[in-house]
Amino acid sequence: MKNKELKEVTIFFLTTIFLSLFVFWGPIALFKVPTMGFSRGAIGPVWAIILFVIGGFAPSITGIILTAVFEGKKQTKQLLKKAFQIRIGFKWFAAISLTAVYFVVSWSIIYLALDGDFNYSKILTILPTILPLFILGPLSEEYGWRGFALKRLLKIVSPNIASLAIGLVWSLWHLPLFYIVGTNQYEHNLSFFTFVISVTSSSFIYTYFYIKTNQNLFTAVFFHWVYTFLSDVVHGGIVKSNLFNSLEFVPVLIIGLVFAFVLHKVQPIANNSNVSSTIEENVC
Repeated sequence: MKNKELKEVTIFFLTTIFLSLFVFWGPIALFKVPTMGFSRGAIGPVWAIILFVIGGFAPSITGIILTAVFEGKKQTKQLLKKAFQIRIGFKWFAAISLTAVYFVVSWSIIYLALDGDFNYSKILTILPTILPLFILGPLSEEYGWRGFALKRLLKIVSPNIASLAIGLVWSLWHLPLFYIVGTNQYEHNLSFFTFVISVTSSSFIYTYFYIKTNQNLFTAVFFHWVYTFLSDVVHGGIVKSNLFNSLEFVPVLIIGLVFAFVLHKVQPIANNSNVSSTIEENVC
């Protein structure tokens, strides 16, 4: 069973990275073709924008197709529904929302400590993106990262190892964005190294909420949505400097380590006869 799960996850990782680097985003980055950004809108040719958008859906598309191949139509339909199982309880809605707010507060403190001045007019331009972000952010990725990969990795390795593996591959998948004109990564001259730390650290948060809600995929979708939107809002109102870019990963690293510490006692799901009870016993 472990070999089967590992093989399936490996195929997913390799396929997703290949599509990003060599099919959709990589060629655009190589030839410096402008595409689009949420704050600036479409700034490139239609064909490049199409490739850019489809590339963003690669993790979910790959996860859904591989689920159909390995598990069949019935399980694929169930996977598609899992992203909308919103009955997670007020406690988890609040916990996820407050975790996302933590980042906003932390980044704001760092920016103000560097004598930054918020441009609130730019923040208003970000507000209409809240609904598009639900599709272009979590739904385009979470069927793959959590719905396919995390589900399998938790059966064969510890939650921390699963989080680390997904975080690193997830980061690498984003690599071309740092060379595509119009993306936030390119326009703000972000460091890929600090980006890897941030994304990998956040992966532990996703895993925690996913496990604590008995593998409810909506928790990943909701956190991804709220985190991305609030991140865009706060970053839309600041003028980034190299110093800020080099420090903004710190709050993510800190909270990621906290969640990793909490997760370290949780055993792989395959070793648990009762997932819910074991998780409650080890984490709470």
